[in-house]
Amino acid sequence: MDFFLLWDRILEYIDKNDHQYYKMFSYDVFPISLSDSTLVISPSRPYLVRWIDNVYKSKLEQIIRTLTGKDIRVEIRPPKSEDAAPAMPEPSVPAEPPEPPAAPFPESSEVSSMPPEPAPFPKTAPPAADPFPQEVAPPDFSSLTPKTADEVSLPDIRNYEDLHETSLFENVPKGESKKTFQPNPVNEEYTFETFVHGNCNEIAYQAAYAVAQTATHPDQADQKMNPLFIYGPSGLGKTHLLHAICNYIHKYKPNLSVLFVSSETFTNELIDAIQNHTMPKFRAKYRNLDFLLIDDVQFFGSRDSTKMEIFNTFNELFDKKKYIIMTSDRTPSDIDKLEDRLQSRFSSGLVAPISPPDYEICCIILQKRAEKMGITLPKDVVDYIASHINTNVRELEGAFNKLVTFSHIKKEPITLPFAREALKDQIPIDSGQELTVDFIIDTVCKYYGVKKDKLLGNGRPKKIVIPRQIAMYLCRNELHESYPTLRDCFKRKDHSTVLYACERVENDIENDPQTKASIEAIRKMLHSR
Repeated sequence: MDFFLLWDRILEYIDKNDHQYYKMFSYDVFPISLSDSTLVISPSRPYLVRWIDNVYKSKLEQIIRTLTGKDIRVEIRPPKSEDAAPAMPEPSVPAEPPEPPAAPFPESSEVSSMPPEPAPFPKTAPPAADPFPQEVAPPDFSSLTPKTADEVSLPDIRNYEDLHETSLFENVPKGESKKTFQPNPVNEEYTFETFVHGNCNEIAYQAAYAVAQTATHPDQADQKMNPLFIYGPSGLGKTHLLHAICNYIHKYKPNLSVLFVSSETFTNELIDAIQNHTMPKFRAKYRNLDFLLIDDVQFFGSRDSTKMEIFNTFNELFDKKKYIIMTSDRTPSDIDKLEDRLQSRFSSGLVAPISPPDYEICCIILQKRAEKMGITLPKDVVDYIASHINTNVRELEGAFNKLVTFSHIKKEPITLPFAREALKDQIPIDSGQELTVDFIIDTVCKYYGVKKDKLLGNGRPKKIVIPRQIAMYLCRNELHESYPTLRDCFKRKDHSTVLYACERVENDIENDPQTKASIEAIRKMLHSR
């Protein structure tokens, strides 16, 4: 079986049967080579090497056996950066928080389902063998004397649960108490500094940063942004912002309690608590927080068992002026089967949208990724990818990763012809698509991430009206169709609607740089097919 075809089929199997791990394998694990007996893979992060080897290696070999009928061993090769074991962080006083980053932002992969990095060993555990031992003077035990039974302080049984709850973030300043909760699977690479922001996501970015800053400046807290509800299509960076908030607070105020979970995790823990009669522990975990972050809350609408609990949890945290941050792929009012009282709670703060990235943002993301990896990415390659893949940051990064992997395996430099060949399954070569009204409408819908039936309908929301007017303008200027013809194509009652749309877009091109840039990007998509 072809090397890349086998890896694609492995990913399809994981997506279907172990969906919670699909994003990790798709974006953080790269195939290196395949022989008759061995498949070599390389995770991009050191801790994934240990996790895959201990948890999923045998499952991968079973998947390969199912797909090929052969016993092929999986070899896991550490990333080049893992030359030495990372040192444990020393306790330190947090630095003063920086000013808001001038122009940064994320890579957009969703990691809420990724397995967390194993917690460090307790300090009382026997130390592992040091590959580079140093000569250290033995401690002096001569002055120690054994304690009697009366002198030994035993733990209070009421604090039993606390004995088993530790935090990965041990650098708590002296004099500040620390609340103990299980460590969260937070990706330390997802920060506000690595989040690329622009017109498509500026509101959500600034709101998330402002909420994070309330940890260090509580006197500036604005309850108008509580809760913060971030919504938009999948793959645009919503989860990245949740990780960024967690990382900011862990860095500057590690004594605060922050819990980041997916709606699935919340529901599963609730079911487990009900079945095992541990609801007091569950409620103590979720209702004694400073910040609660929940990803993909749209799934709460179809789960009756969680509605009452999330409602009561929300109310208690809100009454204590604690922050709730949520993400969803739709607005609260658009979540099916979500009760009115939850809709009103979710909408009571700031509802911040994230839209598909425009051409400029896609170019910046590609350039930052290449710079981070030390790769030279020619401008024409950046332009080619950004012009064709600009509705989903995750797809954009997937295309970049595939291009880099192909270049590494084939040992060829990245050029425009090489990029066309490597990405031909995502960007068809020489499709021969005729420039028609339907093709222009489809291209505009893809660029703005809207459905065609909505664009051709009678809805008047701004996110539909602007793409509709731009599509009319492009059909008029690219095809020179008459106003009556376009009236019929766009299902309008009067051709004056098309005339007004064209005049409006022409005016916006002259006065609004963003509209001008969008028109140019769509034209590139139309003519580079």
